[in-house]
Amino acid sequence: MPRQPLLLDDDEQNNNRRSISPNTNNRSAFYCASFNSVFKNCLPEVPLLTFHRIEIVGYVAGALFALGWWLFIDGVSFAATRSPAVAVPISFEDFVPGILSTFSLIIVNLINKETLNADDFSFGGNHVAAKARGCAFIGVTMALSAIIGAISIMCVKYVVPGHGGDTLYFGIIIPVQNILIFAG
Repeated sequence: MPRQPLLLDDDEQNNNRRSISPNTNNRSAFYCASFNSVFKNCLPEVPLLTFHRIEIVGYVAGALFALGWWLFIDGVSFAATRSPAVAVPISFEDFVPGILSTFSLIIVNLINKETLNADDFSFGGNHVAAKARGCAFIGVTMALSAIIGAISIMCVKYVVPGHGGDTLYFGIIIPVQNILIFAG
């Protein structure tokens, strides 16, 4: 038995009939393969509430950046407020990897992605693409060195001396912060 289109209005004289049936020209094995046409036909005035890919990536990157710094600040405040003080004092070298990761994130995000593949004549300067690639290389190198430095600080200050519990918590937070900022 052939499929009959389901009409939204009963008026046969109306030329603006909308069909809910799937597209019969579609040669898909699935009946709901063109299910998207149902929404296009039934709800033409309702704007689709979709995010663009760049917006979603931006929100996720900002959330990862904020989560990294939030965990680090949580670790600092947790270590500073312990009634028996933690065995390892918090000092400036604990902050350096996070600061380097933040600077590297700013450097990489300030680069226009079109200039990485540009030729010399498209942006009106000498070796613009090479300069942009150099800045991107410096930013990524800073981020990776910050992660390596954070892991080194964790190992040298917290793991090798055999600290555990609350003291090790702050040591683990330092590389986690840098990995989250790098992922952002």
